[in-house]
Amino acid sequence: MITVVEGPSAAGKSTHAGAFRPALVVGEHPGHVTPDATASLEEQSAFWVRRNEARWARALRTQAAHGLAVCDTDPLKLHYAWTLARAGQSSAADAFARQLRLTREAITRRRLGAADLVACVVPSEAALRERRAGDTTRRRRHFESHLRLAGPLAEWYAALEATDPGRVIRHWPERTHPLVRRAHYDVDLFDAWMARLPSL
Repeated sequence: MITVVEGPSAAGKSTHAGAFRPALVVGEHPGHVTPDATASLEEQSAFWVRRNEARWARALRTQAAHGLAVCDTDPLKLHYAWTLARAGQSSAADAFARQLRLTREAITRRRLGAADLVACVVPSEAALRERRAGDTTRRRRHFESHLRLAGPLAEWYAALEATDPGRVIRHWPERTHPLVRRAHYDVDLFDAWMARLPSL
């Protein structure tokens, strides 16, 4: 089974994932690894999709070895381009359109997939600010910009839950939470999910 813990900065993703044995956790890629500054939008989009594919491959290997993979943020991270566009970032809609096409292709090739369960927790702005202030171990340099993506992130996963009920929960699951194996590479489901998203 592949599960995802997702939410805005300071929501508690890493804390929840950290409660599992390290061998089960598929962490984020290092933030300093980015596309070349001269890359075109198409090249940048391909770079991010390849990074997502690499994390999905890690999740599959972890699942094969241990029966469970817990991903600290979603390997199918198409939501980042969409939430930026939804929050009004000027060029993000073009980036989303390109990544959408590449992501769909990756799903048809079984290089990317949807997790069996996504726990998407979006606390209030006040709670996020309080948690950020109380955590002296992390700088969270982009906290304010990530805060603007919290509402769109909730919309993204609400569209998935409406498309495939039971796949998304809004709380950190207990270890005894029942896990249901679901289709990872269902392109029709992916298309229906994308169609349910609010317009940009």
